[in-house]
Amino acid sequence: MNDTIAAISTPIGTGAIAIVRLSGPDSFGIADKIFKGKKSIDTAPANQVINGFIISNDSIVDQVLVSKFKSPNSFTGENIVEINCHGGTFIVQEILNLIIAAGARHAEPGEFTKRAFINGKMDLVQAEAVADLINAQTNINLRLSVSQLEGKLSDTIHELKDNIKKQCSLLEIELDFSEEDIEFAKRDDLLNDLVKLETELEKLSSSFIHGRLLREGAHIAIVGQPNVGKSSILNMLLKQDRAIVSSIPGTTRDTLEESLDIKGFLFKVTDTAGIRDTDDLVENKGVNRSNQILKNADIILLIVDSSLPDINSTKTFLDTYIKTSIKPDQMLIVVFNKIDIVDKQSFAEYKEIFNDYTSLEISAKTGFGFSSLEDTLVSLVSNKPDIQFNNMLTKMRHYDSLNKSLMYLKNAIASLKENFSPEFVSFDLRASLDALGEITGEVTTDEILNDIFSSFCIGK
Repeated sequence: MNDTIAAISTPIGTGAIAIVRLSGPDSFGIADKIFKGKKSIDTAPANQVINGFIISNDSIVDQVLVSKFKSPNSFTGENIVEINCHGGTFIVQEILNLIIAAGARHAEPGEFTKRAFINGKMDLVQAEAVADLINAQTNINLRLSVSQLEGKLSDTIHELKDNIKKQCSLLEIELDFSEEDIEFAKRDDLLNDLVKLETELEKLSSSFIHGRLLREGAHIAIVGQPNVGKSSILNMLLKQDRAIVSSIPGTTRDTLEESLDIKGFLFKVTDTAGIRDTDDLVENKGVNRSNQILKNADIILLIVDSSLPDINSTKTFLDTYIKTSIKPDQMLIVVFNKIDIVDKQSFAEYKEIFNDYTSLEISAKTGFGFSSLEDTLVSLVSNKPDIQFNNMLTKMRHYDSLNKSLMYLKNAIASLKENFSPEFVSFDLRASLDALGEITGEVTTDEILNDIFSSFCIGK
């Protein structure tokens, strides 16, 4: 934390402008070694943009604009210099090389944001939200990241901590006066308060399933027998010819995954090989992979060719491959494709074997029914017409720590019900507080921090 770091904060490549960033106690002095303008960076007022040149051996490298931010009023809480230069690959790298030669060192991945966290400019939830904001692929991703960056989830965690701390403090004061036999916290009131807190923690924990889908995207597996139109449906959803379409069964022999934005919601759609028994070694590997994708999907689109109502074959396929694989937490939609060429009388009988499942009728050829399919997919992940992000867990790390906190809180409640000594109740409440502190970073380890920030880009 005593050295000055530097990195390129914009993507590598040719562009109009690029930004090279420094942070640390010697940022101003190091930048002045390679900068020439009407005023030096060190003596210029804070929060100003200074026009000048980057110099190397008395030769001009580039004309730049330099932004100065003085500690503690900066992103990292340290002195920061941001050099806005022209976006040529050579220019940007040359400026960074000059800065390193002048006394800075290369920043590690996420080190600017890590310093912002260490210096108290943001907590760990907000720091993680920075990376999510950069990687947002849809409007919902963006809104979710902004909500956590603003500190709304952190506020909820702090409120829970304050309520637990209040109950814990009453017990610990009571322990200090144990010889006087004074009861500062009535046991019935304390139990009721802790049960209410247990309910709040359980509610927040249950938000993770939905929050994960919104952040990571719901994984859709397009499955079915060969030649039912799976690849055509993927192409229609993507609105481009991404998968090879052929009338020959077994054309798709491997999985093909694409990201899909439907009304702001992120989906990861996987087209799979047609599932059937086959002696073809390569196709068989594709079928095995399809089965694995099916087991891990959040949403399963079971594609059925409604123009060829072979009831016995479809029943066998449903019983053998779908019913034996689908899990209770997976969502299954039966999609009747080729509805434009179906015999309606025979189709009505055919459809009865899927009465227990949500079904849709579409035509990958004409586009009929795709709007309904998209609306159905969105309804499965949106959960509510107006999504509230304030109280939603989106990361496994948060989920694990909150459940650990909940476990200790349940232990404290059990100890109260058994009339155990206040020491036991207080111990579990303190452990519950620490577990919540892991979420915001008040209680953490270097290993956890390194793991989190190693996934950041270098210039952030």
